[in-house]
Formats: sequence, structure tokens, C-alpha cells
Amino acid sequence: MLSAVDETYVWALFDRAPLPRWSVGRVTLLGDACHPMLPFMAQGAAQAIEDGAALATCLAEPGADPVAALVRYQRARLPRTARMQALSADNKIRFHLPDGPEQRDRDARMATSRTDWSNEAVAWIYRHDASAVEPEAVAS
Repeated sequence: MLSAVDETYVWALFDRAPLPRWSVGRVTLLGDACHPMLPFMAQGAAQAIEDGAALATCLAEPGADPVAALVRYQRARLPRTARMQALSADNKIRFHLPDGPEQRDRDARMATSRTDWSNEAVAWIYRHDASAVEPEAVAS
């Protein structure tokens, strides 16, 4: 059985590239259904909750057309969740380096608190207000 396996993994964790769209007509996706992410940013559930807040904001707009509201939700959320998926994938490697020069270099950079994953660098994650969806521009 093992000889039939092409590749093995330490963990049974799977993700996929960001989808180009989440909504079709009056149907949309949220959470892992549209942006599954590896756990290395601890943001999977948080992003699903943010999706819900953004979706509620878009649908609650007075006189909102449901189809337009779903497109607005997708437009507001897709870039952020794609960025989060990419960071999580990067951390899969970064946080699990084998002992050696790369690991020691990473540890030394982490000790400076001046990395692209320092508290200051990832503050955008925790300061985000998912219900603050920009109003859709009205064509005149």
C-alpha cells in the first residue's frame, strides 16, 4: 500500500489557492467553504466570523439588492482572506524548519521583533473591523 503513495505529509492538512469568486446569483460561500487555510496564523475560525459580519453589513444595507450585496461582500473579503491564506502557507514552512542554519537564522530574526510576522507587522489582522464594509460606488 505504501509503495502506491506518491507523497506523504507530516500532517493531514490541506488548503487550496484562493477562489476567483464566492458568489453566484443569490448564493454565496463563507469560511472554509471559500477560503480554507492552514492553521499557522490561527485565523480560520476568525476569518469565518469576519465573513459573517461583513455579509450581514452588506445584506443590511437599506434597499440592498441581494445579488449586489453578495458581490460587495465578496469584493470586500476576498483580498484579506487570500492574504491570510498566503501567510498561513508561508508559516507552515517558516515555523517547522529542521534544526540547522535556516532555523537559527529564523530564530535570530524573530528575536529582533522586526520581521514580517512581528506583532507590529501583523497588527492589521487584529485591528480589522469586518463590519466596516465600504459602500459600493453608485454609478451615475
